[in-house]
Amino acid sequence: MKKLTTLILSLLISLLSFAQSHTTEITKNAQTYYDHMTNQNFDGVLDYMYPKVFDFASRDQMKAGMEQMFSSSDMKIEFLSNDVTNVSEEKIVEDITYAAVFYNSKMKMTFLSEKDKSAEDQKAFLDFMKATMDTQFGPDNVTSDAETMSLVINMDASMFAIKDPEYDGWKFIGNDDAMKQLVDSIIPESVRTTLLEEK
Repeated sequence: MKKLTTLILSLLISLLSFAQSHTTEITKNAQTYYDHMTNQNFDGVLDYMYPKVFDFASRDQMKAGMEQMFSSSDMKIEFLSNDVTNVSEEKIVEDITYAAVFYNSKMKMTFLSEKDKSAEDQKAFLDFMKATMDTQFGPDNVTSDAETMSLVINMDASMFAIKDPEYDGWKFIGNDDAMKQLVDSIIPESVRTTLLEEK
């Protein structure tokens, strides 16, 4: 009986340390991925992106799209922070390992095109943009600053971590409305459903 108890205990400890190691590894890689995004290091971001994404849009196209989005003369976008809050258990399907990564992101949008307009026009524009973002993210998650003509958006989001023997290390793919069709075509429905329930 004592041997059995010891065996079960050591098995539980090894399982726990395995779970911690996959969580630690994914968190570390995800944080590097987010740091690249925060620092606008687009090559770094693309290095961590699941390569099958490039079957739908080439790496060069993705980089050009990111550069265009972050260098608009009308609006400046900055990520203030991206922090992992939770990592799900792993799920393995056909030798590919999946996990869901839940994170909190703070993004700042500064409306450069409005800077030279009258105070009245600026207020009207900022109020309109805040109302629009309130609808999407909730009023408590959007703050406006009339002095800098900016909004700060606080959002909880998720993405998938994928360890595919075809590639080196953990890769990531965002889980949002814009990526839905792509995500649905890459990640099996049973995996998506199971992992996203583990928040």
